[in-house]
Amino acid sequence: MFFATRVFTVVVVMICQRAQIALPAPNGILRIMYPTDEAPGYWVVMGNWDGQWYQQIADVGYPNPLPLDDLGQVDMNAWAFFPLYPMIVGALTKVTGGSFYVVGGIVAMLIGAAAMLLLYRLVDRAVGRWEAIVAVVGVCTFISAPILQATYTESLALLLVIVNLMLIRARRYWWTAVALVLLALTRNVVIAMVPVLLAHAFVRWRTERDGFRMRDKILLGALVVEAAALTFLWPAVIGAVTRNPAGYADTMQAWKIGTDIKLSSWWNYLDFAYGWWGIAAGIAIVVFFGWFMLSKRSWRWGPELWGWAGAYPAYQLLVTNTGPSRLRYALLAFPFALFIAWFLRLKWWRRWEVWGLVGVALLGLGQQVWWIQNYLIVSHLDGPIYFP
Repeated sequence: MFFATRVFTVVVVMICQRAQIALPAPNGILRIMYPTDEAPGYWVVMGNWDGQWYQQIADVGYPNPLPLDDLGQVDMNAWAFFPLYPMIVGALTKVTGGSFYVVGGIVAMLIGAAAMLLLYRLVDRAVGRWEAIVAVVGVCTFISAPILQATYTESLALLLVIVNLMLIRARRYWWTAVALVLLALTRNVVIAMVPVLLAHAFVRWRTERDGFRMRDKILLGALVVEAAALTFLWPAVIGAVTRNPAGYADTMQAWKIGTDIKLSSWWNYLDFAYGWWGIAAGIAIVVFFGWFMLSKRSWRWGPELWGWAGAYPAYQLLVTNTGPSRLRYALLAFPFALFIAWFLRLKWWRRWEVWGLVGVALLGLGQQVWWIQNYLIVSHLDGPIYFP
């Protein structure tokens, strides 16, 4: 499934890339560190947008001191992007002599393949074979799944989230401590592991009682503290290297993102884009999600998948804004596929569950074509510009 959908992405990108315009460096709208020609081909297109920042990190590292704009404020810079993926690609480009576009794309795709294999194994063992199949199909055909073969961190972040869940479920707590650090150096989502660890500990306490050793209680408590503290790892690194304690916050502010709570921005977005219909739909989705997560239908997933299924969407609502990047951020909310698996097995249409899954997959692939055309490809530099 992963191979077939990656081939589909290659074909669609090869067709759509003919619409990409030349991107010179001084264009006044986009930050272009590496100018490209029009219709630049598959590999270059898969390095669009944030991919150029990762390429800069792989080539020359992070700036020190922090760059300033004409007003003396911290300007957009590479410190906004986490280091593990570009450091891996940078090392491989030096060893192989290949270009960042090719090496970065291949690395992302191989990591994505590993993530799908482990996702299948995790869900198969925790919930069941049908749910594992739906999870893989759902992720591979999700609207922003083409990003899994782009020079972005989504594939690595997805792999590390799954690895952390598998390690917690297997009670490999020492290895979990290492995996949490790697996740914290890939994407700033490690705080969402705190509810996962708490749910895991609570279930062990309720079901094992005397078998829940004090040593494991201490280790789990330490992991909860570690996951919370690692949220500040990358900001601390930036502060130490640049000697600016507020370097991370200032850098994020340069993108008009900031580090404040974003919940109100989602409400405002729904009101602006869809009016009261959007607000009503948003409230209905949250209510249904809450009802489902508190029912026995989701408890059978196990505390690890259940914890991530609840924690990560909450993190998205509280921490991220409503920009176009929300579509690729949502890729890490892979337990959404378990809702689909449950829905397709309702007694009313269970006999057609396979055809229902095929329909879901085809709908997702159609959305991917739209996403590639409207978000990944740079077809103009006037009017609204969408970022992937």
